[in-house]
Parts: sequence; structure tokens; C-alpha cells
Amino acid sequence: MMQLSVAKMVLPGLLALAYMYAIQPPWFCTGLCCLSEAACVDVSVSGTVDPKYKPVTDALEKSLKKGWDIGASVFLRVDGKTVLDVAGGFKDKKKQIPYDRDTVNVIFSSGKIIETIGMALLADKGLVDIDKPIAIYWPEFGQNGKNEITIKDILAHRSGSMSLYENTPDVTVLQDPEARDNFLASQRFLYPRGTVGYRAWASAFYMDAVCRRVDPKQRSLSTFVREEIFESDHKFFCPPVTKDMEQHLSEVHDIPLTAKMLGLLPQLFAPTFYRKVLGEDHHIVLSTFEINLYKKLLLKNDKDYAGINPSIPSVDQGAASYNNRSSFLSYEMMSGNCISNARSLGSVFDAFMSSQIVSKEMLTKIMKPFPRAFDIFLQTNITHLAGGWGEDGLGLAFDNAQCFGWGGVGGSAQVHCSVGEHQFTFSYVMNTLSPRVVVDRAALLIEEVINILLTE
Repeated sequence: MMQLSVAKMVLPGLLALAYMYAIQPPWFCTGLCCLSEAACVDVSVSGTVDPKYKPVTDALEKSLKKGWDIGASVFLRVDGKTVLDVAGGFKDKKKQIPYDRDTVNVIFSSGKIIETIGMALLADKGLVDIDKPIAIYWPEFGQNGKNEITIKDILAHRSGSMSLYENTPDVTVLQDPEARDNFLASQRFLYPRGTVGYRAWASAFYMDAVCRRVDPKQRSLSTFVREEIFESDHKFFCPPVTKDMEQHLSEVHDIPLTAKMLGLLPQLFAPTFYRKVLGEDHHIVLSTFEINLYKKLLLKNDKDYAGINPSIPSVDQGAASYNNRSSFLSYEMMSGNCISNARSLGSVFDAFMSSQIVSKEMLTKIMKPFPRAFDIFLQTNITHLAGGWGEDGLGLAFDNAQCFGWGGVGGSAQVHCSVGEHQFTFSYVMNTLSPRVVVDRAALLIEEVINILLTE
């Protein structure tokens, strides 16, 4: 009886401490700032901003000040005019090295925006037809039942590959374009053509192989887009990381292990409790589809789930993971590991949506939506466009606006929206990795933009 009484007194106290210090506070707050925003040190945001859009920079400053982000850049163009181009915070966890507009980060799946734009430009030049089988341009690819797979099948998440293979390739294979092509061509896709499943990591391996074969200069896809699309003052490059690249590169930072263990994992078993205690809008509270997805990924409780099949080699663990010391950044994979900042990505995305990069006909083709369908990799219903971006879902559904785009691991986001008669392109790149699958912190900034446009 005594032991039960002690447990009843101690357990609530432990839960209260866990809530106060590891679950409720922002991921990168320090000291008293974790308990009260008034105790947080101000974090400056520098750059250019139209005064009308200051609420967006205010929201970014608040996120950086409280510790939801360490460093981030944001770019916004409304109706063809750049109204916001800012950055703030720090590159490092010790908050010593400033994060400015020239700082770059791994952008993860935000690179799929640029991958699609690159393939659209190749098509607009008449070098490829996205509706034609890849084997026309790369005959070896047609092995093992892949002879009818088209470029659009890959881009639109309908090829049956989902960047999964019969075997996991070695890092040295991925570092050598010829060896990589041979490996990819030899693999059988694990699902039938037409299966709706997110092309997570490695779809750009296929697109890169096509680009090198059809481009008169035989450039890789990343070199092609950098030389044909990005302006000289833009920063966009893909691994391997060179010394010159490192000077602007910020490492990415994962949330503390305590927040993961106490704030994230228990939600897989007690989601309702967490939503009641923290509130639906807390950054660490997972949606229903995220909970289902994490259960399948982490607990491996569904042997039929597509995500447990072989993919790229395991990313190095600890401080090196996803950073310039990692094998993850030793090979080019535009769909997952290229490096850039908000200004560079946002400028190109907006130019593409304004038909400045490809013809209006090609833009229309890329933007054509497929019927809303259940994605067997993401485990949620989503409307994919022909170019692979999402028209809804994953945090891109907003009241009073029609938005589409895509984001990357940790929270980066490239989004184009229509609000009444206005069009805007929003880009957000950061160095802290949220555990969320949906666009979270960027969504709050996008909502500020929408509210500003609605009040005109």
C-alpha cells in the first residue's frame, strides 16, 4: 500500500516535469525561455520586407526567439513582385554563427520542385516527352518489366517504384553515375505501374540518368538546372559537398532526444491525451495520418507496408546525419539531398509559375491534377499534380486560398497560392528538423500572408 501511495505521488510529478521541460517547450529554447517567452532573448531578422508584410517577419522572429527554429530564411513574391526576402537566427546550436540570406541548407524533398522544373524544361526544349517510356531514352531501363514506365509516371508518384528496390544499393554505387545507372536498370519495381505511392528519396536518380542521355552537353540534372534556370546570384547545388560550398552551409539540427522520447513516441499510443494536454495546434502534436505512418515506419507492425522495403543506404547516425560529414551528402540525389536557400528556390518557382522558364502549354501539362487517391507510402489521401507536387494535404490546405507545392523532411516548404485575384509564391528553408510530416512552421507564415491579402 505504501508503495502504491508513493507511486501515486511521484508519477504525476514526473509527468509534470516531463511536460514542463521536454514536451511543451519549443525544441531549442534555453533556460528560463523554456518557461516564459518574456525571458527569451530577441533574435533579429535581416533583409528586405514591404511594411505591409511585416506580420510575416514578426511571426518568423517569434519562432526563432522561442526556439522552434534556430535559423531560417523566407522569401515571398506576390503578383510578380518580391515583397519579402529575409533570414535570421543562427547556423549552430550554440547560437554563435549568424544565419543570413546567403546561408544554405539541405532542402530534402523541396528539391522535387526543382527536379520537376528541370524535366519540364527538357521537355519544352523537345529533348524528352514526359508521356513517353523512359526506355526510349535509356534502353537498359526497360529491363524487368519497366519498359512502359514513363517520365510522368515517376514524377507523379505512379511508377510503382516509390524509390524502393529489390536490394539496397551500396554508397559507392550511388557515388558512381555509371554504376548507379546499371543498378537502377537492373531492378524490378516492387509495385505495378499506376500504384499511387510517394517517390520518396531517389526518383531523381532516374531523371538524372535521362538528362545525361538527352542533354547535348550530357550534364547531370543538377548541373543542367543550375546553368539553365538559376541566376548567377542564386545558390543551388547538389552533393558531393565541396570546400567552396561549405562556407555558406548550415548543418541541420534534430530535435532533442528527450522531446522525441517523451513528446513524440507516446503519441503513437495515447494521441487523444496529448491533444487534450498540449492542444491541437502545438508543433509536436501529430495528425491521425502521421500517427498511422509513424507506427508503420517505426514499429514495423505492417509487413505489407511499402515503406519497409529497401531504399537508399542508412543515413549516418548522430551529429553527422544529413550533414556535410555524412555519406548522405556524398552523391547527387536532387529529390532528397540538394542544398539551397529560400531566395533561390522561391525565385525559380515563381518564374516557373509565371511561364518564364517553360511555355504556358508545358506549365499547364505539369500542373494537371490526378484524381485524389490514397497514397500507399504516405498513408493518406492526396491530389498529386502531373509534376508530382501536392494540391492538398500535408499541411497545404488553407481556408480562402488554393495552394499547391511540396515540402521536405523537417519542414522546408515551396508553395504557390491563389487568394482572390492575387498569386503568391512562398519559400521557407530552415536548419531544424521538425518530427512532423506535414508542413508546420511554414504553414503559420503562409496563413499570415493569406490574412494580409484577404484584408485588402
